[in-house]
Amino acid sequence: MNQLGITPEITTESVRQLFADVLGTEIRADLSFLAQGGDSFHAVLVVDHVEQLWGIEADFTAVLQSTPAELALLLGAAAGTS
Repeated sequence: MNQLGITPEITTESVRQLFADVLGTEIRADLSFLAQGGDSFHAVLVVDHVEQLWGIEADFTAVLQSTPAELALLLGAAAGTS
């Protein structure tokens, strides 16, 4: 949830931007978090941001292994929006 109390939509682009914010680099939509320089420390940050933004718990392993598109689908399913 953001400062206005609005929960942003879970999309490939929103997850890609989240990865980019956490890793501080451009993110491709077709590569996994690990393949783009992610590690366990940064994955914990992604899990935390997901909970803050969308109020759902992201699976740590899924964050590490997923592309932004794959993670968006998983998170959407967990939130009941897919």
